Amino acid sequence: MGNRKAGGYDPVQIFNSTSFNAFGKVEYASILCSDDNYNVQRDETWKASSRGVCLVTRITATVRTPSGNIQAEPYTSFGTSYSQFAIIQVGVNKFQVTRVVSNKRRK
Repeated sequence: MGNRKAGGYDPVQIFNSTSFNAFGKVEYASILCSDDNYNVQRDETWKASSRGVCLVTRITATVRTPSGNIQAEPYTSFGTSYSQFAIIQVGVNKFQVTRVVSNKRRK
């Protein structure tokens, strides 16, 4: 996968591509891993302090809009080692958390 290094996986990063501030939780597969609560400003990236060998199972986001707090569609997985995610706007007062796919072209 390329994401694993000595000591575990890359820390989770969440880029907030919306025009609003957001907060949420990163949930991990093992009870030995502590979930991360996060706050991220618009156009900013939040980065977890560490991750170890914890697999991500769910990332939630609540977006603070002028219309009130709106729950984004969460990212869910049986357990992924991916570390790059984003909060995106997909419609009027509709948001979702998605995995960021590299824009590098494969040869």
